Amino acid sequence: MATSTSYQLPPRSAAQTALVDKARDLIPGGTVNAITPVKGTEFVVSRGEGPYLYDVDGRRYLDFLIGGGPLILGHAHPRMVEALTESVRKGTHHMELTDRTIALAERLVKYVPSAEAVRFSSTGSEATFHALRLARAVTGRSAIIKFDGAYHGHHDLATWSYEDAPLDAPIQYAGSAGIQPGVAEDIIVLPYNDATAVEEYLGANPGKVAALIVEPYQRALTPVPGFLAALRESCDRHGVVLIFDEVVTGIRTAPGGAQELEGVTPDLTALGKAISGGLPLSAIVGKKELMKHFDHHSDPTQFAFHCGTFNGNLHAVEAAHTTLDVVIEEKGYQRLAELGEYTRAMLARVYADAGITAQVTGRGPLFHAYFTDKPVLNANDVRSSNLVFNRDLHLKLREAGIYKSFPKGYLSIAHDESHVDAYGEAISWAVGQLA
Repeated sequence: MATSTSYQLPPRSAAQTALVDKARDLIPGGTVNAITPVKGTEFVVSRGEGPYLYDVDGRRYLDFLIGGGPLILGHAHPRMVEALTESVRKGTHHMELTDRTIALAERLVKYVPSAEAVRFSSTGSEATFHALRLARAVTGRSAIIKFDGAYHGHHDLATWSYEDAPLDAPIQYAGSAGIQPGVAEDIIVLPYNDATAVEEYLGANPGKVAALIVEPYQRALTPVPGFLAALRESCDRHGVVLIFDEVVTGIRTAPGGAQELEGVTPDLTALGKAISGGLPLSAIVGKKELMKHFDHHSDPTQFAFHCGTFNGNLHAVEAAHTTLDVVIEEKGYQRLAELGEYTRAMLARVYADAGITAQVTGRGPLFHAYFTDKPVLNANDVRSSNLVFNRDLHLKLREAGIYKSFPKGYLSIAHDESHVDAYGEAISWAVGQLA
């Protein structure tokens, strides 16, 4: 692999630096979410095209974050641009059913194994929140099981025990101040890939747990054989609602998501990100016996209130149709799977050539490398890996024009092997620079 210093980006202009400073003054953290960039690495985006982002100086970044995951078609895919241009002619928002919304619900029921009925919302956090509320409404129980290191959004029931918690933190770890008092009593945090811990807890606490929520592929980790099936069996045995958070994996890994690939069907599923190619759309799908309680005509003692002005926004719905059309009609899933295998093989080869021990993980178009000599099965294994090197490497890669945050990377159908090879060359350069 090449190690030329030509990978370094030109310096940020004074004009862009002034914009960054203005953002820091006007917007807490100078960012639109909780992911605050390291000072000096910030940039202001001008546009995206294919697998690239461009900042206001015209500097180009090879993008492996793709909007935090939604852009499986890449930036400004021609069919997406065409579809949204036509959609805007119909208005910007209706807050009522359209034929295309009904058709999208029909497609999700066709593709997603757990989907017998669908409710739309705007974000992944909304989808997990309403799935958990529905489970509590129907079961009459209050406790929730989640796994250490999982991310299910930013509401009070989800902001617990993230992957970046300190290594010496207790397994139940609040990720924010200001969480409603008492919520901690209803949150049970267990280690991912440990089905025995789940069964033991449920057996020792009958009638307490309303739902178990799990990312089938937690962050960039994968389930050990039998783990998801064991969760299904335990939830059935103890009357617990099994929720798959497929905000990351849904639509991206297969039409039916990870549950299709793993052959395990949950009771409810939260979908988001890749479902609509960059527009705000998410969905709660599941068994009709549960989903019917979103209807205010249902039993009032089990009615789960779900509302939202922008639920099923017409442009987001149209973007979802376009995404599905492209990845299914143009063999996008096959392409994403092939490119994912190519990328993970490249990472393993590059790090081995550099004498760096790494565990490369991911499924489909997801990839990540953990710098440790032991298998990475749960969040504690992640925290025990060389996170300092991981951080330094990604900061150096930013200098080389590679846009990828510290966690997992995403691929889109706009990427090809040449982009992956360029990423590998940049890693070799960055490792040399750090050495």
